[in-house]
Amino acid sequence: MDFLLILLTVFGIILLITLIVLCVRLNFTLNKVDNLLTDLTKKMETVNNVFDVVNKVSNSVSIVNDRFFDMAISFIANLFSKRKKKNNEEEF
Repeated sequence: MDFLLILLTVFGIILLITLIVLCVRLNFTLNKVDNLLTDLTKKMETVNNVFDVVNKVSNSVSIVNDRFFDMAISFIANLFSKRKKKNNEEEF
């Protein structure tokens, strides 16, 4: 019976030491992961700012392009409407 108690005590001590070592390693690993995620977050914010600038430039180009085509279409429409008015005036 004394042998079993000594054996359980030894295994308990080994288990306790193993758990302490695993907890220390887990703590180091979690610190590394935290640093990695912090760095990744900073890089994502930088990339997000770049995409915001690209989006604003794209929207500006799109607005200018739309205005140019609207003016061109209205100019062409005015030319055809003037021709139709001249044809209608000549008929009367």
